[in-house]
Amino acid sequence: MKQIVLMLSLCAATTLAQGPPAERPDVAGHDGGVDERAIASLTKMTDFLKTVQTFSIDSESSKDEIVDTDMKIQKMATSEITVRRPDRFHAQVRSDDRDLDFFYDGQTLTVFSVRQNHYATTPVPPTIARTLDAARARYGIDIPLADFLQMAAGEDFRSSITGAGYIGTSRIDGVECDHLAIRQADVDWQVWIEKDQTPVPRRLVVTTKAEPTQPQFVATLTWNLSPQINEKQFTFTPPPNASRIMFARKKAAEETSGGRP
Repeated sequence: MKQIVLMLSLCAATTLAQGPPAERPDVAGHDGGVDERAIASLTKMTDFLKTVQTFSIDSESSKDEIVDTDMKIQKMATSEITVRRPDRFHAQVRSDDRDLDFFYDGQTLTVFSVRQNHYATTPVPPTIARTLDAARARYGIDIPLADFLQMAAGEDFRSSITGAGYIGTSRIDGVECDHLAIRQADVDWQVWIEKDQTPVPRRLVVTTKAEPTQPQFVATLTWNLSPQINEKQFTFTPPPNASRIMFARKKAAEETSGGRP
């Protein structure tokens, strides 16, 4: 009995030392579910990304996957993306399950599977934004960090936001950032945007609400706004003995226009 009383006393003392619980942030905001500070920070980020002609992003990420009995496990990945607007990018993804390279040269998109040594190539539109839409709509291909690539290409996603909250400031890799929480129809996401003259996103957390287990994707991003660009890095040259295969096209009923004219 004395031990129980002592434990309760210690718990009470800890609570008093910590003070009352912190007030929960109002993620939805106060004005129609949208906090104008969050929108201002997002606008600053997107406006800046539109001005950057070349950049590269290194990322370390984790993604929840669902296994038997609805248990979530994490799969890890790293990626390197180099972009030259409006019509070039190269991406490398190294993950637990696959190693993929993406090449876009303004005319064709090629995906190369390093482990299997096979690749597929398809004609695509002449801009990054339209190519990302076409790859997703036709083949279900999601290029790493496609949302940020589309923002840099001029995509305005703010019309799809149903809620936005300004959480406060936080540090990512020692850099002070605005921490925002955004709500859309199928996903909730958080983004940490650098509070500086280069307001790039430093961290991203995406929660998929359409799945009962609400899996998350988490990425920490490192930006280079003046990378060394070599034109050859956007063009795919098949390695020895590589096999060419065809992209598996999505069923007609699943395809959406999702693109631009």
